[in-house]
Order: sequence, then C-alpha cells, then structure tokens
Amino acid sequence: MYKHLQKILALILLGVFTLNTLPREFIHIFTGHHDTQDTHATAGDAMFSAEHRHCDFLQIGVEPFDQYTTTFIAPVRPVIWVFQPRQLPETSYITHRALSPRAPPAEVA
Repeated sequence: MYKHLQKILALILLGVFTLNTLPREFIHIFTGHHDTQDTHATAGDAMFSAEHRHCDFLQIGVEPFDQYTTTFIAPVRPVIWVFQPRQLPETSYITHRALSPRAPPAEVA
C-alpha cells in the first residue's frame, strides 16, 4: 500500500514540476483550440478593437524564469568614530641600588 501511495505522489509531483517549469506557450500548442479572433472597427485611417486577451491558460501566473530587478539606494550618513583612551594605572619605577646582585638562599631540606 505504501509503495502504491509513493508512486501516486511521485506522479503528482512530476506533473506539478512539469507544469511549472515548461513555458506556457509550449503547453498551449498541444491544447488543440484556437485563440479568439479580433474584430476591428475602422474609422477613417484609424482602426479600433477591443482589448485582445489570449487563452486564460497563458494568464495563470508569472513565469518562473522572468527577471526581477529592483533598485535599492542606501542612505549615506557620515560616521564619526570617537575613541576614549583607556585609563591605565600609573606605574612608578624605583631603583634598588642597595640590593645585592646575588639570589636568595635556597632552602635545604
């Protein structure tokens, strides 16, 4: 039963993928019907007609491969960096001239 359900789901997903990736005009070729015919009314040299609309199947949605371009202009603002000097403890240097240069005595265990 599970394998049968998997095959049905795979066929449905294959159909959805095919319908969404193939161009609608290519699928429209195999439908076997003709588009509407325009009627033109002439008034002197000008021709007028109603708004032409092709098959509703071609109007379903946006093609997945249409390029979408947008422009973003980032606002420019000056950045002022203020660095505070770190407070370091004051050190002093004292010379120990009176000390002997030898090491302290080692402990004898």
